[in-house]
Amino acid sequence: MEKTNKLIIVGGGGFCREVIWLARDCATKWDIVGVLDDNPAMLQQTLCGIKVIGNIADCMNFPDANFVVAVGSPRTRRTIVDRMQLCGDVNFATLIHSSVLKSDFVEIGVGSIITAGCILTTQISLGRHSIVNLGCTIGHDVVAGDFCTLAPKIAVSGNVTFGAGVEVGTGSTIIQGLEIGQGSFVGAGAVVSKNIPPNVLVVGCPARQVKTLEEF
Repeated sequence: MEKTNKLIIVGGGGFCREVIWLARDCATKWDIVGVLDDNPAMLQQTLCGIKVIGNIADCMNFPDANFVVAVGSPRTRRTIVDRMQLCGDVNFATLIHSSVLKSDFVEIGVGSIITAGCILTTQISLGRHSIVNLGCTIGHDVVAGDFCTLAPKIAVSGNVTFGAGVEVGTGSTIIQGLEIGQGSFVGAGAVVSKNIPPNVLVVGCPARQVKTLEEF
């Protein structure tokens, strides 16, 4: 199939509306075809001028389109991507806002979303279907696995490693050289000053474990 700039956004929540704006403001000129969402009450509703045109399984009705999953939760996003891939061959888009500053030594996995005002320095690797939200800064030699989510205004220092499915809340700070285990959640405003094991919730300054989460 010849590559096109047709784009369908999956998930009709608040982040979807932000991604519509993002897609319109990318250097790549995306033609936004519509939104897919499993809530039947949303069918034919309009989000920022874009119609909900079907449910997630309908992705196979658009073989020439590219898709991006606009859902913040790493676990939910992975479930949606897995469902779509079971339907057949799906093309996923990577969206990077035109205001993002990054060096030539940044690798961004397919299906990822990098929003306005972010800065990514050098020797950085972000996995597939990751989200870096508004105004994040990511230092040198950071490695993030697939399906990570960084909420707005997060400061990530150099040499940090995120396992797959990590979610970091708004305004958090990650000190240099740390490892955040897969599936863990760093609460909003936390300051992470030591390694975090997999599948836990940490909060506070300094961040401390308060809960065990379902395995990612």
